[in-house]
Amino acid sequence: MNIRKDLLDIMTDYTDGRITEVKPDDVLTSDLGLNSFELFDLICLIEEKYDISIPDKILPTLVTVKDVVEYLEENVEG
Repeated sequence: MNIRKDLLDIMTDYTDGRITEVKPDDVLTSDLGLNSFELFDLICLIEEKYDISIPDKILPTLVTVKDVVEYLEENVEG
């Protein structure tokens, strides 16, 4: 399972191709241009893809692409 590639695919699809490349240190909001609504939608898509529920208290810690990938690697059975 390649979580980083899956995440990029989800982001590319969600943004209609606006995001086609990500680096681990990219900040989801400022570097990738996601607003809070888009970020919420993206989290919902990730939860659906991996059949998990990300607790609300974790959301503020998911700032960069790396944060999301690491969280998924630790919490998704693969």
